Amino acid sequence: MRIACLHTAASNIGIFEQAASRLALPAGQLHHVVHGSLLEEAEKQGGITQDITSQTLRIITGLLDNADAVLVTCSTLGAIADAAQSSFNKPVLRTDRALAEQALESGLSLTVLCTAPTTLQPTTDLFRQVFADTSIKPDIRLIDKAWDVFRSGDSATYNRIIADAAETAYQQGTQLVVLAQTSMAGASELINHERTVLDAPTVALLRITAQV
Repeated sequence: MRIACLHTAASNIGIFEQAASRLALPAGQLHHVVHGSLLEEAEKQGGITQDITSQTLRIITGLLDNADAVLVTCSTLGAIADAAQSSFNKPVLRTDRALAEQALESGLSLTVLCTAPTTLQPTTDLFRQVFADTSIKPDIRLIDKAWDVFRSGDSATYNRIIADAAETAYQQGTQLVVLAQTSMAGASELINHERTVLDAPTVALLRITAQV
């Protein structure tokens, strides 16, 4: 089985490989491609444009020629994969949809944390859609200034900011914290292990391997 991972940050490669190792997936099962310009353009334009959509769909289509499935690991681009799902003949999964569905199955009250401003709206739309027929209302938060820290390359501070935001949510009564973006996964190691937390790479890999 070959799973192609479409990233917009090269740092996500190591995060997914670590998750694959923890899950004991066969070495070499993941194939990584990075198209950082797609996220850069979305940030510049303040959201997804038709040109970004077209580019993303071309990339996914090309990846499916040599893969059994594609994971879109960028939450900002996830809605594009969702909207075109019926046009693909193999599984194409956005990592945050895997998170939303896993969170729904938990039955717990939840707080969804984001760090990238361009991620907030698509994440909000997705979780509201997934939880529409339930009494649970996801609390979706953007961690102020965290994305600037990530862009600076200070991953230790970035992870600490996220873990602190998670702890605040727990203290306010949430039962589950969802780390909406792949870049946030490292913060899970700083969160009290008695807490319930979901990170994108682990959940997405479990789901995509079950589909292929």
